[in-house]
Amino acid sequence: ISYILMQIPAGVIIDKYNRKYVIGIATGLCVFGNYLFSATNYHEVAFTGRILMGIGSAFGFVGAAKMAAMWLPQRFFSTFIGCTSIVGLLGGLITDTFLSSLVKNLGWKQGNDIFTYLGVILLILVIVFIRDNQKHVEKYNHFNSSSFKEVIIKLLDIFKKPKFWIASIIGATIFIPINVLGSLWGVSFIETKLNISEASAAHLNSFLFIGAAVGYGIFGIISAYSNRFRLMLMSSLISMSILVSLLVYVPLEKNVFILLYFLLGTMAGPQAVTFTIAKVLFPPGRSASTTAGVNMVNNLIPVILLPGIGYILSSYGTMLNSNTYTIASYQTALVTILIPLIVCIPIAMLLPKRIEV
Repeated sequence: ISYILMQIPAGVIIDKYNRKYVIGIATGLCVFGNYLFSATNYHEVAFTGRILMGIGSAFGFVGAAKMAAMWLPQRFFSTFIGCTSIVGLLGGLITDTFLSSLVKNLGWKQGNDIFTYLGVILLILVIVFIRDNQKHVEKYNHFNSSSFKEVIIKLLDIFKKPKFWIASIIGATIFIPINVLGSLWGVSFIETKLNISEASAAHLNSFLFIGAAVGYGIFGIISAYSNRFRLMLMSSLISMSILVSLLVYVPLEKNVFILLYFLLGTMAGPQAVTFTIAKVLFPPGRSASTTAGVNMVNNLIPVILLPGIGYILSSYGTMLNSNTYTIASYQTALVTILIPLIVCIPIAMLLPKRIEV
């Protein structure tokens, strides 16, 4: 929650102030928060640690986007967002496995301490290597000289632009299958769908993340040489609608399921261009603020949707055991993935055919 609430303030702060100091302080908050969480035996202190981690991490993706806007040619902005998403997806897979191993061998507190030490190393790297592009700073000095209140008021204007909401909602919708299946319900769904063990289902679930990493890479490169962002988004929405329908409602052999599951992740790749669309709507020099706005919407929708799916399953589903439901139960609940994808197809037509970056 603190991560979502801090998105807009984080975007404004990163746009306005020296990036080395801001990103350094944010990294320090994450490190200190993680230390508090693993070092204490008191609930209140652990809770404070989690809040600090949420506040600090709010600057991560937004800060990376700002540095890309400062140092890279504008046409590579979507490419960089795609690469950042790849690091996030694969990093999550690797650290989950690594942390599980540490917890098993050292215990959760000692295992989590390792990440505190790694955070200190990252903080040193931030201090040493992060720096502003002075040409960019001088070019948009008028923005830096505005008061914080003035910046916030101007930033809120973006929420009055229909194209911002169209791009943000489409981006959030495209990422819904990754959030719902990859992060929460995928393992139990696969376990029931293919009648396999939980461990095997968890292994197959990783193909969704691998596919997403491939997709972000492919469409990130395409977006650097094409401005037909609407076509990319529509192809993503249509193909994902078809793939979700096949995966959820059609009996499939295991290898076919794996291929389609991988392709579902791959077609999430165009989501990265929604950040560029929002960036184009805003005056130059405010890339962190626009990225924060889109990212906030992207994270708000899962906060609502994930508990909603859980409610449908618990209220109307039929359990097979303590962890899984019947396939009919999943088919009823996962229609919440399919409907937004289909609804967003005509909505995407409201975007310009070409986006001049």
